[in-house]
Amino acid sequence: MAASIPKAMKAVQLLKGVYKSPTPIIPSHEPVGTVVLVGSKAIGKWKIGLRVGINLFQHQCHSCVPCETINDIRFCENRSLAGLVSDGGMAEYMVSDAESVVLLPDSLSFEQAAPLMCASATVWGGIHAANVNAPEPIGIVGSGSLGSLAVQFAKALGHCVVAIDDRPEGMALAQELTLKADLVIDFNDGKAADKIESWAGKGGLSAIIVCTDDIPAILWSTKALRVQRVVINIGLPTKSIPFDAFDVGFQDKTVKGSLVATVAQVEDMLKVVDEFEIRSHITTVPLEKSPDLPDMYLNPHPKGRLVMKLSS
Repeated sequence: MAASIPKAMKAVQLLKGVYKSPTPIIPSHEPVGTVVLVGSKAIGKWKIGLRVGINLFQHQCHSCVPCETINDIRFCENRSLAGLVSDGGMAEYMVSDAESVVLLPDSLSFEQAAPLMCASATVWGGIHAANVNAPEPIGIVGSGSLGSLAVQFAKALGHCVVAIDDRPEGMALAQELTLKADLVIDFNDGKAADKIESWAGKGGLSAIIVCTDDIPAILWSTKALRVQRVVINIGLPTKSIPFDAFDVGFQDKTVKGSLVATVAQVEDMLKVVDEFEIRSHITTVPLEKSPDLPDMYLNPHPKGRLVMKLSS
């Protein structure tokens, strides 16, 4: 079993108390492992020995207003978030709803599969929320652990892609991937938006997927966007984002949020991962090094994901 320990956003916010998580709590909302027991309601779909990943959304109530209107566990008012407000995957055993489990491709190691359960699922959902046809140009703001996956997915789907970051680690990662960004831009470059507009043509990008919680980068993202196009923000800063109303309003731009992909969307995503060999840059952490994780979380220059291997 393995569990991913994302540096970005949710894991650090958990550490800082943003989710008001009860303690003690078993962390990690990106668990993968092998089925060792199947409940009576899941017999027939799942069996012992299958390699699976687990979605963090658990225990849909089926009785709240969102459940009655859209029937989507992601918006259930009483659902549990594994690893954030209830026990997650940093353990040898974990219990999950059968409906929140996905089958892993044989080509994926557990270490590579773990980041797919939230990081990949989040950016995959964001790209689809943008609703842009290939080969229209897409920008990925923040090419770290989430953004590097977004770059690969966008390329696999046939888009022209620019990766935008201001960290050497992020810009380097965007150029090291098998499915590389077509262009890499430092958003602190005073001419960054002009360079992107020249490269993309037609006034800029058709969509931008924001994969960082850095507010200046989020605010900058609308500047590189075409008229009447969309920014999908999956960044989770704890402070409000003061978008430029004139830039957004006078050019009819849309700023839209996007949550983690549905289980059905993740199943489709895993087919793309398998076909195009999409991978994360990972650092594997043995269980005995777990006391070092807080310092590793807060490293200001991370590259990729931390993955804890809990058992062979």
